[in-house]
Amino acid sequence: MNIVAQLIVESYQNATVNTILEDIGRKYKIDTKRDCLQVDSPIEEIKFKYRTYGECVRMLYKKAGVT
Repeated sequence: MNIVAQLIVESYQNATVNTILEDIGRKYKIDTKRDCLQVDSPIEEIKFKYRTYGECVRMLYKKAGVT
């Protein structure tokens, strides 16, 4: 069985990490609850061009300064 990861193509401006994750979850039917931050962080701008969900989370965390 060949499973292809769903790729995310989205861009966001003036949003927060949790808002972005919730939007991705809604659009791509992904459970994002475990990746939401307890203390939400603002993101000025971020673009996902054909990224896996895991790549998007890593990019968001890096942009927000979360280790």
